[in-house]
Amino acid sequence: MPGSTGINETDRLCRTSTRPPWVVAAALACLVLAGCAGEPPPPPPPPPSVAPTPATYSAEICSAAADFQTAANAIVTLDATAVGVDGVKKALQDLQTAASNLRTAAQEQLGPQGAELERAIASLRGTIAGLTSQDSLSTNLGKIAASVAGVEQAAKPIVDSVRTGCPSVPPVETPPAS
Repeated sequence: MPGSTGINETDRLCRTSTRPPWVVAAALACLVLAGCAGEPPPPPPPPPSVAPTPATYSAEICSAAADFQTAANAIVTLDATAVGVDGVKKALQDLQTAASNLRTAAQEQLGPQGAELERAIASLRGTIAGLTSQDSLSTNLGKIAASVAGVEQAAKPIVDSVRTGCPSVPPVETPPAS
């Protein structure tokens, strides 16, 4: 514990009426010394819980989020060579349907995300319409990837928030290592 001389000197510095910059620093030092001389501060309160409870979400939105994630995961593991154009179109249509159902189920919670998801779904719809043959599949791989990524990006905040209260939503799958 500091001697009384140190505290008196600090008190004198804190009571100075002129306020050059060094006095502000001394005042801050007074606060630090006062804090150290007293009892330790109480521990910080626990952070507020931000995770919604399962009751927060309806069965409809939980189901729509689960269906969306399942459709997105199916595309990640899709072997376009093995399933051909029809298989790719079906997987993309499943994603489109699941994204539309998610948008409908989460309509009240979407805000600006709803418009973004709707635009991404429309882009995916256009990509699907352009797939007519194996050649179109090969030449449109970049467009397909961009459309799928756009839908997944637009749906991500919705699915991530719903996932906390809906245990039926599967985890995101990553592409298998080549």
